[in-house]
Amino acid sequence: MYSPRMKNITIKDIAAHLGISHPTVSRALRDHPSIRMETREQVKQAARKLGYIPHSGARMLRRTHSDLIGVIFPDVQNDFFSKTMSTLASAFLQHGFKLVLATSEDQPAVELEHIRSLREARVAGVIIAPTANLHKEAIELLSAIPTVQLLRRHPMLRAPVVALNEGAGIAAAVHHLAGTSHKRIGFIGSPNSLSTGKERAQGYIRAIREVSLKVDRSLLKQGPPRPGFGRAAMLELLSLDNPPTAVILASPELTLGGLAAVREQRIRVPEQLALIAYHDPDWFQLWGPGISCLRLPVHDMASAAVSLLLEQLEPGESAGRARAVSGPAPKTCFDTELILRGTS
Repeated sequence: MYSPRMKNITIKDIAAHLGISHPTVSRALRDHPSIRMETREQVKQAARKLGYIPHSGARMLRRTHSDLIGVIFPDVQNDFFSKTMSTLASAFLQHGFKLVLATSEDQPAVELEHIRSLREARVAGVIIAPTANLHKEAIELLSAIPTVQLLRRHPMLRAPVVALNEGAGIAAAVHHLAGTSHKRIGFIGSPNSLSTGKERAQGYIRAIREVSLKVDRSLLKQGPPRPGFGRAAMLELLSLDNPPTAVILASPELTLGGLAAVREQRIRVPEQLALIAYHDPDWFQLWGPGISCLRLPVHDMASAAVSLLLEQLEPGESAGRARAVSGPAPKTCFDTELILRGTS
C-alpha cells in the first residue's frame, strides 16, 4: 500500500492501487461524465486514503522548497491565540518562513478542510490547537507533515506538544481563594473533551479537596469556551440558593461572558464576589479594581513551538524521528503565574 509519508502520491499510484488505468483515474477526479458515479467515488476515496494532493500547482511545488507554515487555531479573537500568532510570525520570519492562518471555530469539519488545504499548498509544517473531535483523516494528513500541538493536545495525534501545567495553575488559584476565607469557590471552564478543559477542571477538584472543602458539583460549570457560555454559567452560579463567594474563570473568552453577567446583576467585586481569570490581556489591568489572573507565558510557549517545528524541518534523521513518534506525544510543559489584583 502506498503511503503519503513515502512520496508524493500521483494519479498513476492511485491507478495501480485500484487496478485501473490512470486516464480513468484522472477523469474520475475531474468528475468527467464518461466515468460511472461508483467509479468516481471509489477513486476519490482511494485518493483521500493514499494522501493524493489534487493541486493544480503540485508539480511545481514538488520541485521547490515550501516557505509556508500553517497555523490552525480555534479562535483568533481569543487574546492568547492572537498574541501567540504575533510571536510565531516574527520568529518564523527570521528563519525565512511565512505563516498561513486558519481558524477552526472548534468545528472538526472546518478544521479538516483547513488541513486539506494546507496539505495541498505543500506547507512545510503545521502548528495546531486541535479540536476535541479531530477527524481520523485529519490525523492521517498531519502525520505526514511536521506538526506541533500548541496549548491543546489530541490523544491520537503523536505530534510534539507545547502545553501548560494546567492543574497546578488552577490549584494555585483555589489555594489563594481558600486562604482568604472563601469556602464557596465556583469554577467555569471548557468541556472535558478538550485536554485543557479536563486538566483545569481536575486541578480545581483536586485543590478543593486539598483545602478541605467539599466538592459541590453545582459550583462546577463546563461548556464551550465562548462568551455566551461564560455568561450563562455565571448567571447560574449567581442564582444558586447558596451562591459562590469566588469564581475562577478558566478561559479568556469565558471571562468576557462571566464579567458581562456580573455587570448585569450589579455584583460588587470583590465585596460580593472575588474573581480570578485566565491569561492576562492588557485590559485586565483596566477593568474595575484590576482582574486577578493566571498569566500564561505566551512568548515562551510560542518560541518553544517554533523550535520544535524547526527541529522537524531540519534535513536528516532528526526530522524522521519527529514524525514517527510512538507512544505518548513528547510534551514541553510551562507553568502559569498567579497575578493578584483587586478582584481577589
